[in-house]
Amino acid sequence: MEISINDTKSDPFLEHFETLLDESYVENNLQKKNKSKLIKEHTYLDLGQFEYLTSYQKTEQDFSSSSIYHIESYSIKKSLLKNIYNSGRTLTNLQLEYFNLIQQYNDVYYPNRTIDNGEQFRFITCLHLLNHIKKSRQRILQHNQRLKDNPELEYQDQGYSRTKILIIVPFRESVRRIVQCFEDILIGEDDDEKNKIQLTHRKRFKNDYGTGDEQTTTRTKPKFQRSSDEYDEIFSGNTDDHFRLGLCVTRKSLKFYTKAYQSDILIVSPVGLRTMLEKRRGKKRKRDDENEDETEDDIDNATAFLSSIECVFCDQLDVLYMQNFDHLLYIFENLNIQPKKPTSIDFSRIRAWTLNNWSKYYRQIIVLSSFTSPFFLNLFHRFSTNYQGQCIFKPKFPLNGYICQQTLTNAPQLFQRIQLNTMITDKTIPEQRWQYFIDTVLPRYDTMMYDHTLIYLSSYFDFVRLRNYMKDEKHRQFNFATLSEYSTKKEILLNRNMFFHRQIRFLLITERFHFYYRYRIRGCKHILFYELPSYGQFYNEIAHFLTLSTTSKNKIDYAATTTPTCTTLYTKQDALKLAYVLGQKRTTELLNSDKNVHMFSNKVS
Repeated sequence: MEISINDTKSDPFLEHFETLLDESYVENNLQKKNKSKLIKEHTYLDLGQFEYLTSYQKTEQDFSSSSIYHIESYSIKKSLLKNIYNSGRTLTNLQLEYFNLIQQYNDVYYPNRTIDNGEQFRFITCLHLLNHIKKSRQRILQHNQRLKDNPELEYQDQGYSRTKILIIVPFRESVRRIVQCFEDILIGEDDDEKNKIQLTHRKRFKNDYGTGDEQTTTRTKPKFQRSSDEYDEIFSGNTDDHFRLGLCVTRKSLKFYTKAYQSDILIVSPVGLRTMLEKRRGKKRKRDDENEDETEDDIDNATAFLSSIECVFCDQLDVLYMQNFDHLLYIFENLNIQPKKPTSIDFSRIRAWTLNNWSKYYRQIIVLSSFTSPFFLNLFHRFSTNYQGQCIFKPKFPLNGYICQQTLTNAPQLFQRIQLNTMITDKTIPEQRWQYFIDTVLPRYDTMMYDHTLIYLSSYFDFVRLRNYMKDEKHRQFNFATLSEYSTKKEILLNRNMFFHRQIRFLLITERFHFYYRYRIRGCKHILFYELPSYGQFYNEIAHFLTLSTTSKNKIDYAATTTPTCTTLYTKQDALKLAYVLGQKRTTELLNSDKNVHMFSNKVS
């Protein structure tokens, strides 16, 4: 049953999912991945500036400030609105601006998530996702009833599987907070026992995903670790990163731990879902090798439960990046793949665009991160295939950069440009950086003046490469130790002590080591950033090591007369990272300058 745009215009849900695209449009625009046309740039008071990109011209979306209404003006299920009102919760202007975008089923990339607005985004996204589930389910049930009365009717309202929502988050604590939002929205404070939503297996969920108040937090901070609001927010509660949780939402219940095919919502970590998919594929290969009869369709089609995903919410992308980003790519690559052997499906109820294998063109992706990077943008553009369009927000950089939030007094902060040849690609830039480092930079540090240097590496691959290079017999003069995310507590204690007591000349640390532990490394006389950190504030935190004591009380500091230095290597392709550290104005001046070396002060004029 086809519904025209005019009949569904009042409800974005119907407008988006009941619209059947022209085959010629799909072939000429979506399948060929033609560059989306820039429709408009707009600025919201609280969300900031964004670009709206789409090649679909049949619908006109209103992003003006006048389009921001009270929440009751949107097409939201009355039961959900009632519970929000009864809870006394007041939605902020930020939430209303954000909801105005996602309720129109645009793909959204927002790189300005903070510890102050993160919960606001989480709640309003949960409202949107529950509203989507409720509408989808109600539509199917209504059609079921009509088919009972008149079996001759035809309705196309389903996909290959029940699962419609995929939420990807880094830790179990993130799951607990999302579920709390679901409960706040689904359960009304004035509901009597008869109308109250039943929570199935809620106690088990509380035990498995409990907060730090109820059980010991997975990650504890020793007294020598430096805490911050950002660190405390990320690592609060249960920080286990291996999980997958199925939720089933009905009119009177919220069921936990439902199987993948019986779930409306899947909340997963990247590694948790990937291990599940690979386990299913492993079972299938084993059955094929043994030539046994295949009886379980979830084994035959390892990713079939992901074939009809309609909304993907990827929260805290920056934290997921600090885990294993390959797992996240693996998940996106396995979304909306047409099952080879679908079973137990009434094909007469499957939407036409699903049968056409166009599900990915109707899928909404919402991505929230605390910073942006070319890598994140490439991920978004690669998998954002939604015909409705993309809303890509511009990052908000600190006015003067994180470099101005330091207490350094004498340390010159040098930014040294790496001259790249004309062959610039994603593969050649790391190689040219490496050659420049070992040919030009590292030999300069092979002097007593640069003893006790901490080298910060963002990439684990670069860390391993440099570690192996310095371990080589030809470079024995580089007496060094390492700290990475894989270091044991014993290794961390030993290597920090050796560096502080001047038993080694160099200390190599990875970005993920600093992200997970935030140790204050004493003994630094010089800091060398092999590459700018992903988090702009990490530059400030690492540079702060120069203000700590450089030697123990019973040792003579022979390098006391040496001026400490902080040197950062960069290329013109590092413009986004530079803007977080230096601010946009100074970054522009630096990139447009003919000089290859610049020295900055943390003092603001």
